Amino acid sequence: MFRRILYITGTIGLTSLLLTSQSYAVEKPTPLVNKEENANISTQYEPQSLTLTTKQGQILYNYNENKKVDPASLTKMMTMYLTLDAVKSGKIHMKDKIKITSKQAQLSQKSNLSSVPLKAGQTYTVKDILSQTALASSNAAALILGEKVSGSTSTFTDKMNQQAKTFHMKDTHFTSPAGADTELLGSSAPQKYKKQGKTSSTSKDMNIMMYHMIKEHPEILKTTQNKSDTQKGQSFESTNLSLKGQPKYYKGTDGLKTGTSDSGYSLALTNKQHGLRLNETILDVTPYPSETAKLNRNEIANDMMKYYRKQYEYKKVLSKGEHQIDGKKYTVKKDLYDVVPKHKKWYIAINDKGNAYVHYQRHFLDGASYPSVKAEKKSSGLFGWLSH
Repeated sequence: MFRRILYITGTIGLTSLLLTSQSYAVEKPTPLVNKEENANISTQYEPQSLTLTTKQGQILYNYNENKKVDPASLTKMMTMYLTLDAVKSGKIHMKDKIKITSKQAQLSQKSNLSSVPLKAGQTYTVKDILSQTALASSNAAALILGEKVSGSTSTFTDKMNQQAKTFHMKDTHFTSPAGADTELLGSSAPQKYKKQGKTSSTSKDMNIMMYHMIKEHPEILKTTQNKSDTQKGQSFESTNLSLKGQPKYYKGTDGLKTGTSDSGYSLALTNKQHGLRLNETILDVTPYPSETAKLNRNEIANDMMKYYRKQYEYKKVLSKGEHQIDGKKYTVKKDLYDVVPKHKKWYIAINDKGNAYVHYQRHFLDGASYPSVKAEKKSSGLFGWLSH
């Protein structure tokens, strides 16, 4: 049995699908969540930038997405990504043991840098050090991973910047595996980058980083979903306040990374509910230091996701089998799932590769695109558009 396909819930122009990221005027984050989610957050806590996307890289919201700021420890997402790449390739293994040096131990105990205190001569596995990096945002651990993967932190930082270019993170420059100001890292800073100070990036670029991390290394979520970890009798907690058991718990949160510096409080938040995973990067909520600003960072991020979950849903949009699409008969090879708006028109179309996809006005991160499934044309004929 053939089905005629056109799903409608609002209005849309038929030529408005855009596949790359665009800049457009939007309401600022704080007024938006105050209005739509009945939040009561002062505009003094407005983030410098914010990008909200789906797992597929579809941009739902952008605010100052190209503004260069200090992402601080969001940098460690790239460090974790490259570490997992090295594990995947067999270059290193999660069970590999690392012996802590005196220099690494000293760095881990500096009071002005977040780290899990280590002792010279202790041994930890790569898995342990990765957990310290992801949960406690340990600067010492991030540098240890860089050295383990590449032999030196300078070489590893080179690799970070090369990977950023590959990902089209056009406004990002890394200065260390940790993301801390190289001045604070002192003699532990990568030699090549020791005078370069802070990492610079944008909310869009950090969101691209999240996109690739979750797409290519979803196993990281098994670590970042944890509220705490205990190693050698020493416990440490995740800095992500949206995890279960934390003060700003938001159901479905399982990652990914926080960042803190004198530039403000940042967060890369990922959350999955009802099949819809959202990724959000919120950069530099100020003032710093301020516990209220730190809490509001997560509150704004949570509320933005709550609002956009009311606008979009993830669902099966096309079943495998025979369908009539744009007046022509096709056999669809498998089910198609996608993110669709709840209150606007969308419809199934066929692209120039012969794949069925959902068409409506939307934008994607560089390197990302809509999902599609193969649709084999059975016969021709003009039947016109019919509503569902």
